[in-house]
Amino acid sequence: MSGCLPRILVVDDDPVICEVVHETLKNQGYSVDTAQSGAQVSDALALETYPIVLCDILLPDTNGLELMSEIKKMNPDTFVILFTGHASVDLAKEAIRQGAFDFITKPFTSNDIIEAVHRAEKTQRSHFSEITSSELRILHELTISNKMTQSSKDASLTFFGMKTAESFGAESLRIYLQNDKRGRMLDKAVDLGDGSFADEVTWYFLASRTMQSGGEVLLDPTNSENTDMSGTRASFMGTVIPTGDGNEGVILAGRSSRKDRFKTRDLKLLALYAAQLGNQLQNLKMNEYLLLSNKELEKINLVTSGFSSSLDISSVISSVGYGLRNFIPFDAAGFFVSSEKGSPYNYILMNGAIPKEKVLSSMKRQIKKSLGEELANTLMDGVHTSTFIGEDIRSFENPPEFTITELGDYGKVQGWIVMSSFAGKSHLLPSSKFIPILLRHATSALCNSLQHRENQRNYLETITALAQAVDAKDRYTNDHSRNVTAYTLALADKLGIRHQERKDLWNAALLHDIGKIAIPDGILNKPGKLTNEEYETIKTHPVKGCSILEPIKAFRSLLPAIRFHHERFDGKGYPDGLAGENIPLPARILTVADSFDAMTSSRVYRKSPGVEFALKQLHEHSGTQFDPELANAFIEIIKARSYTDILLTYGSVLLESQPVLHQ
Repeated sequence: MSGCLPRILVVDDDPVICEVVHETLKNQGYSVDTAQSGAQVSDALALETYPIVLCDILLPDTNGLELMSEIKKMNPDTFVILFTGHASVDLAKEAIRQGAFDFITKPFTSNDIIEAVHRAEKTQRSHFSEITSSELRILHELTISNKMTQSSKDASLTFFGMKTAESFGAESLRIYLQNDKRGRMLDKAVDLGDGSFADEVTWYFLASRTMQSGGEVLLDPTNSENTDMSGTRASFMGTVIPTGDGNEGVILAGRSSRKDRFKTRDLKLLALYAAQLGNQLQNLKMNEYLLLSNKELEKINLVTSGFSSSLDISSVISSVGYGLRNFIPFDAAGFFVSSEKGSPYNYILMNGAIPKEKVLSSMKRQIKKSLGEELANTLMDGVHTSTFIGEDIRSFENPPEFTITELGDYGKVQGWIVMSSFAGKSHLLPSSKFIPILLRHATSALCNSLQHRENQRNYLETITALAQAVDAKDRYTNDHSRNVTAYTLALADKLGIRHQERKDLWNAALLHDIGKIAIPDGILNKPGKLTNEEYETIKTHPVKGCSILEPIKAFRSLLPAIRFHHERFDGKGYPDGLAGENIPLPARILTVADSFDAMTSSRVYRKSPGVEFALKQLHEHSGTQFDPELANAFIEIIKARSYTDILLTYGSVLLESQPVLHQ
């Protein structure tokens, strides 16, 4: 039974009275502690909370009024019952006015004690434990009310305020919410009823006081200490609106005409209402955050998808630069990337309104400061630049703010992204948590493009080595692969072939005779006429070339041109006897270029018959050995430009990272 009954503290300087009351209540099943002075009461309250305290009104070191004030400060819900003699009845009545529950006049009987405690216990249950059905209904309505959205926020707050005011019979109710844009100041969001019994300063003061305390406020009009901050005695209660990341605001209720004060029990119920409102506000904030995050992620995905649309280093850097500026308000951004073997690629995108020298000098100083003078000189030497039009015109007199992002660990690629702002902003990088994602995408794209450039360089070196190996087999046709490549590119440019198809033609031309590596030197370098058997061996070189290159994935797109470059338009060629347009276009182009170089080059068994002879052969065999359209186009090229000019223009392709485009 004792587990269901409140613990009671008995205070009297007479040990006999303490003992009598202790035994009386203990026999009723209560847990009872005793104290004989104010000091002992303070010690007891530090260790225990007592719902009911029975206290003598006169003690050696204090009086009942002072002691009751101390008890109420520590636990406002405690009910205090006073013992008093006839001489101090007036003092006891004043204590009742100030908040004591009851008083018992000495001498008293055991029944007087028991009845007073039972009344206190019953009243306490009524005030602090029971919630009326109407309040439960209102709490239920607030719990299941429509989901708050940004468009319905004001209506939802008003509905919440009306129901809360109804629950407590408040004459006026206000809800204040924090405004982050105003430095977390409180803005009045709801104002219901007639709150004229207190001025605006009073209402805002109470709201701020509640917010600053992070808890609750309960002002009793019967307490002389709390009278009248605005010229009237009013009862107020308020509590913070809690959310997951702090307190969002304050709910305040007030009344002046009703004589019964707001009780602690009311404040506790108001806290439940506030918690429900806090949940709705938190959900709204989360939904808005998720919506904003989704939009920002969509924007980042859209921008970063452009980072990978090309592997060309200059295109990627340009795309990254303009993409980053959608999120980061830089006035200049430098991209400095290099690999272990390759030369660096350095590029600066800058606001066209700023003098170029101002940007370059400030960026060089920052790189020198952060990375050292030697590296600064290397990175800024021969840097590429381009400009954009800024959104506004500023003096740019502020010292620039910088941020340097080092490229991550991407193999043997290294580099930095250096951004600067001349706008005098405190933070160049926005606070969005997605900016690191954007920078990682940018870094990855830059590193991938540079690695691609290095792969292309390695690929070119491989192609070049193979082509030179083929030409080295035949000392009489040392420049054949280079010459055929030059003629092929000239014809491709006249036909308007671009992009990957042109690159494949370029590579196929360099490697079209790779199969001759498998042909014996004695046959390749034979000074006299070949026998039929030897000629058949020579004719195997296109197929042998495909066999050599086929295992290499990067060369597979070249195989049709290499296999069929000795097919004839009339179907009498080798190795498969294809005819007309069944022969792939790259192979038909190679046939023209290969034949022209063969006819204009000297051999061990003959001198070159000359360019005019070669052009005559192209014309006479147009439609039989050669595709007539391609033969005529090539004849036009040679008549418009000398073949030596073509070789000079395109002849350096073995040393270039990209084939030359004829303008």
